[in-house]
Amino acid sequence: MAMRTNIREPGQEVLAREATRRESAATFYRLAEAVGAAIFICEGEQLRYVNHAAETITDYTREELLTMNFGTLVSSGCRELIGSRWPVHPEDAEFAPHQELKILTKNGTERCLDVTAAMIEFDGVSTTLISAFNITECKRAEEQAQLLAMTDPLTGLGNYRRMFDVLNAEIERSGRTGRSFALLLLDLDRLKEINDHYGHLVGSRALCRLGDALRVCCRAIDTVARYGGDEFSVILPETTVRAAGVVASRIRKELAKDSQPPPLSVSIGIGTYPQDGETFETLLQTADRELYDMKSRGTGKPSWSVHSRMTSPAGLAHQENFSDKLSSKRLPRDSASSPTGLNRSRGLAKDGNYRADRLRQSSVWRRKRIDEGGTK
Repeated sequence: MAMRTNIREPGQEVLAREATRRESAATFYRLAEAVGAAIFICEGEQLRYVNHAAETITDYTREELLTMNFGTLVSSGCRELIGSRWPVHPEDAEFAPHQELKILTKNGTERCLDVTAAMIEFDGVSTTLISAFNITECKRAEEQAQLLAMTDPLTGLGNYRRMFDVLNAEIERSGRTGRSFALLLLDLDRLKEINDHYGHLVGSRALCRLGDALRVCCRAIDTVARYGGDEFSVILPETTVRAAGVVASRIRKELAKDSQPPPLSVSIGIGTYPQDGETFETLLQTADRELYDMKSRGTGKPSWSVHSRMTSPAGLAHQENFSDKLSSKRLPRDSASSPTGLNRSRGLAKDGNYRADRLRQSSVWRRKRIDEGGTK
């Protein structure tokens, strides 16, 4: 019995392959236009295909985009991020899964995209497919949440978490550079009397008035925070005890100029790193002790003496000891990438909460001693 064999002519094979290719291309286009992600297909740097979502994200028309390079859409601050890896080649096709990039739209608006790139064959040519999601609103919400987590809602200043984050950063920076910084702790005097006599709205306004005075008296690089009810702090980078005393006097004078009733005054304690302590706790204890001394006397005069603290044997010995530690590299110099630095960063929030509780307890103890001594 003779067997029949189906033999296709060469032309039929070509036609079948072309039909399959066209069917695959049509399926791809339908899917690409249906998905919510923006699709950019690049041959080299030139855009070969974009879907409707890409038009929506960039505000350019499809025709305009196909005359452009993808790199020209990227914000200047992000171009270095892709410069060494653009375009994507098979040998280094690791281009940033979920890489965040900022682009500029046609009208100049900056948008944040979460992009992923992969190599595909498009129309018989090796190309790079970039899918992108618009995460601009998510980033704004995230930044707003981070800001709120670090902000005192009444005064708009930093809160205790912001204070401890900056203190930690300044201690590490000072360990690297050998330059001192200063910490001011401030108490608004007689806040309870203001609340009792004028009402809590006036008391809240008094706290805001002090916050405004601190803003006026401080530099852009300084950090001002309200870490308790009537308690504020100012972190002064690159500042000696003498300069910190000048800032403290300026704050008191600024409050004295405020003509709004009731008149306000403030008690201030100063601590400088590393002269007054090489740890978080000792620095805070020094400033808090000086604040208590000033408040307990009730004279409105500072208890600190800049000259005596700078030239006293203890102060000079402390400075020499710190210099020796720098030269011998015995001070911790943890970087963010080292295991110690990572552990320190991961434990910062928990450690900050613990230290904030300790500081609040110290403040309660200080007010209790003042009340027991009969000092207002």
